Amino acid sequence: MRINLPSRVILVRHGRSSFNDQGRYQGSSDEAILTPKGIETARQVGEYLCHSAIDVVYTSPLLRAKQTTEEILKAMVDQRPKPITVSHELREIDLSVWEGLTYGYVRQHHRDSYECWQQQPHKFKLPVNNSYHFPVKDLYQRAEKFWSCSLPHYAGKTMLVVSHGGTNHALISTALGLSPEYHHSLQQSNCGISVLEFSDTDTQLIELNQTTSIKEVLPKLKAGKMGLRLLLLPEETLSQALCMQLAHRLAGVTLDFCLAAAGQQWMPTLLQQHPKTAQFAAEKADFLENWKQTLVESTKPEGLITGLAIAPTHSIQTLLLQTLGGRQHENTKITIKPGHLSVVHYPHNHRPVIQAINI
Repeated sequence: MRINLPSRVILVRHGRSSFNDQGRYQGSSDEAILTPKGIETARQVGEYLCHSAIDVVYTSPLLRAKQTTEEILKAMVDQRPKPITVSHELREIDLSVWEGLTYGYVRQHHRDSYECWQQQPHKFKLPVNNSYHFPVKDLYQRAEKFWSCSLPHYAGKTMLVVSHGGTNHALISTALGLSPEYHHSLQQSNCGISVLEFSDTDTQLIELNQTTSIKEVLPKLKAGKMGLRLLLLPEETLSQALCMQLAHRLAGVTLDFCLAAAGQQWMPTLLQQHPKTAQFAAEKADFLENWKQTLVESTKPEGLITGLAIAPTHSIQTLLLQTLGGRQHENTKITIKPGHLSVVHYPHNHRPVIQAINI
């Protein structure tokens, strides 16, 4: 995929829906509508994006996404008419017989399929029209088609794309060349914002699942409140002012430990609101992978441990890309911003999940 000038794509998942509240699989069904909370957070996204120079808007044809698009645009300061395209390729994953069923019912009565969906999504299949289809593979093919059909028309422009959790997974993964096998390895919260930049030589993930715009300091845990949650902070450009800001942001977050090598001098400032947090000094700058594995293995199944790791940018990039199933030499596809946090959750009995990048 080659285009002449850099393009910026802002991806937003729809706001909370009635099926989200009821704990039901939505898929490509169109029965769900936004809840009052979903409408509120969509407006907050619009306020957050109010000064973004958006040139074109794409939306899924499903009602919950179109409602979200409408609320976002109403809340933006820039009220100039924007071209809005409804793209069939942006509808949510097709889940056929699961659509409308509760999560609990599927776990209990479709155990084999559910296990495959969680552990091997690229092999996951469901019956449809007296045959079978592969929902995740089909979704990724649609995502690739969306990029190839839309991007060449908007070189140098900013696109707002409003769709769904699964669709955004596939859009991000196909843009970065990642496999459907790791489909459940990144999180898309309701009204979470992700940003991609495309040039003729490279694709960059600039932001993933930013939820601070909807008043969430960290994205809510979707894979259970157990295991290890790592907050990753690049060490190279930390300053007293940045650490003060981060300390204030994290005041309401429980921090069980803080770990650093070169960034140890910033611990007192970062942890000024967390006097009981355990502090550890790593001997080697490239400590992240070994410490992560030790911590994952030592966490107790009944609880959640949250730690802040101050690490070199390249170590953070490598860990994030490995979690997504990418190759190490491609770690520059993920931009790491100074003073911003990235969050990885290691739940029990589930693959690791990147909750956010650069929030």
